[in-house]
Amino acid sequence: MSEAEFTEQGDERRDEQSRAAEAQRRILIVDDDPDFLAVAEAALAAHGFLVERAAGGLRGVFLATQDVPDVILCDLRMPGIDGFVVAEALRADPATQHVAIFACTGRRDLEARAALNASAFDGVLVKPVDWDSAARLLSEIVGLRRP
Repeated sequence: MSEAEFTEQGDERRDEQSRAAEAQRRILIVDDDPDFLAVAEAALAAHGFLVERAAGGLRGVFLATQDVPDVILCDLRMPGIDGFVVAEALRADPATQHVAIFACTGRRDLEARAALNASAFDGVLVKPVDWDSAARLLSEIVGLRRP
């Protein structure tokens, strides 16, 4: 095999890998609980998501605007900026205004539901999360939003 043929085959493999990575559903999880981040990442990666984690709201906004994901899961109660501020900031940015943002919360009270209904979130996942159901929902959302 000549060097040119070897290089062409290597380029083809890299192109296939790039296409596969682009086709993979990308999700950003924003939460201040390292245990939740680890569990969520493992569960969603097992369902084929490429997962990035942000330990806090400010980091989440930064990461989302640097490399826009398909979906964002965001805790509501975090030190610094909370999930509501994160969602509002991302909706105000033209680069991320189209991204699906789901709140992740353990709160089940009516006050929390009312706040979520008036917020910039597309939906809510209640902790503890049923990751199989969540992965199906998030996959559908990505499929609807991708061109």
